[in-house]
Amino acid sequence: MAARAAAWSAVALAALTIGVGGAVGQAATTTTVRVQVIGLGGVQDDKNQIDCGKGATRCRASYSGTTGSIVFSAAPADPSWTFSGWNGDCTGTTTCVVGIDPSDDDSEVIATFTTPTPPGNRTLSVKANGDAQGDGGNIAGEDIDCDTGDADCTTDVTLGSTLTIVETPDEGFVFGGWSGACSGTSRSCTLQMDDNKTATGTFRKPRLSVSVNGNGTVTGGGIACTSGSSSGCSADEDSGQDVSLTATPGSGGAFTSWSGCTSSSGASCTVTMSGDKSVTANFTGGSTGPTTFPLSVSVTGSGTVTGGGLTCGEGGTACSATLASGTNVTLTAEPSSGETFQTWGGACNGSARTCSLTMSAARSVTATFSGGSSAQVALTVGVTGHGTVTGGGIACGNGRTVCTARQRQGATVGLTATRAPGATFVGWSGACSGKTPTCTVEMDAAKRVTAAFAGGTGAAAGSAALRSLGRPVVSRTAAGFQVTLHFRTAERGRARVQALRAGRIQTALAFNAAVGASKVGPFPVAKPGFYTFALRLGGRTLRWTACLGRCGERATSSPFALTRGQPTVDETGTLWSVTLHFRSSQPAGAVVRVLRGRVLAREVRFPIRTGATAPGTLLLTPGSYRIRLVATDGYGRVRTLTWYALLP
Repeated sequence: MAARAAAWSAVALAALTIGVGGAVGQAATTTTVRVQVIGLGGVQDDKNQIDCGKGATRCRASYSGTTGSIVFSAAPADPSWTFSGWNGDCTGTTTCVVGIDPSDDDSEVIATFTTPTPPGNRTLSVKANGDAQGDGGNIAGEDIDCDTGDADCTTDVTLGSTLTIVETPDEGFVFGGWSGACSGTSRSCTLQMDDNKTATGTFRKPRLSVSVNGNGTVTGGGIACTSGSSSGCSADEDSGQDVSLTATPGSGGAFTSWSGCTSSSGASCTVTMSGDKSVTANFTGGSTGPTTFPLSVSVTGSGTVTGGGLTCGEGGTACSATLASGTNVTLTAEPSSGETFQTWGGACNGSARTCSLTMSAARSVTATFSGGSSAQVALTVGVTGHGTVTGGGIACGNGRTVCTARQRQGATVGLTATRAPGATFVGWSGACSGKTPTCTVEMDAAKRVTAAFAGGTGAAAGSAALRSLGRPVVSRTAAGFQVTLHFRTAERGRARVQALRAGRIQTALAFNAAVGASKVGPFPVAKPGFYTFALRLGGRTLRWTACLGRCGERATSSPFALTRGQPTVDETGTLWSVTLHFRSSQPAGAVVRVLRGRVLAREVRFPIRTGATAPGTLLLTPGSYRIRLVATDGYGRVRTLTWYALLP
């Protein structure tokens, strides 16, 4: 029996295991708390790291450890002000206690002070500058959630308040610095709102600069730099990217050494772009004037560049050539069908489709076509019929028929189709296909997906008994969010609502539901993120999904990854016992669906924590099964793992 179990495990793992995600990162070792003071007062902690308000600006601190708590106390600035209470991640009117939990999100503590004579409000205006596509990063604070490209990011607060705003770069970007009421390059800026204030944060790609000593050239990563040349010696690179540079000596010369590389081996240099970097290549000997120069071309978007022996883009990989000094080269940009040429960059400029240059130095050229790839691409989901589609920051359906979210280019996004009561899932079209309720989309370009549902109105049992009357209504408050759910029921009774984030209950309440159109709420939800709201009445369950605040891949820089372990399989009489093993880098809500052919044999929902997880045992009869685990973290990011079980 044990031999059969071991053999099955080997066969199942060798046959096919499909999943999304990569290596799991270690859990953070610190908990970061940000304090906001509304009104004229101050807040201090018992660790002597926070001293916020009343002119003090130590309003953000990180606490090490895996257990314990931080205690915050509040005091008015003068007798005319009164402390009225806490909001954010703690409540009450005395002290505020925040637990140290490295696996949880950073915490925000809001202390509010009032005075009998309202002092008036002051306006904080924030702007996040990025690239021309509206990418770059986010600046967030008290009632401020400002992405690059947003036109209006303001909030009105009580005169005297102390606010902290925090910058978070998009993937591939770094923070360039503050201007206006803020200055410097630190991640956060704290403002005393004694007047109207304006603060601007700038996000950019880190810059790689190369210099050449002696007779030679350096190429790679958009760099084509020769001694004495003023062009081709710098390029903007994605943050975190490893850029490979190659040194080529001139005729009769030799390469001697690098400086500024993260690592190097002979004429090769690797630079990790954790920020702006400067690299120097040293050569010796050779003629004083190079006889050849390198020409390199890079293409963004859908099109090709030809000329000088190059054919680059749209499958063409000849993107660099070494040409004799003085050679005249004409490059031609040819857009793909339906696309347009936008502009040249580097040694060429303008929007004409041809560019002529003379190879008197190393040259680097970029060509940009409209419709091509960028750091972020759009995922559009359409829903027809009664059902929802969730994943990748998308929560579409229940009256919302077309939804769009921007995804990191190259990311893999998992989508899940959930039918409404009494409805059936017909299938996917567009970038997804088939009738399985889950699909995976590779975001190498903008994608569109449509999910079709049938039925679910009148004819199906249960659909008339309990059904949704629209998407959740969400409003933001100083303490978090208020949510209202609208539904219709054909029976009265005691109803229960749970608000689940990453599979864990954040808010729960019970109420008496009457027959007909009804609603529950507004009820408070403190923490932002991606939520499932489950309403149970008379043995039926109705679910909504909603994003509170920011969701999806851009909502957080903390990665979400699933990695699988070997399942435990044992024969127990006439049944087989199957236990899945996997590891998650984030807390999440999970659903395991066991399919025998196209028939759903079992569905189990449960929360998972950071680290290794082994959910409950599945007891299955002999047969062939596909076991699919779909995990959704607190920001709506979806990851999947699939096992195939062949149980003789």
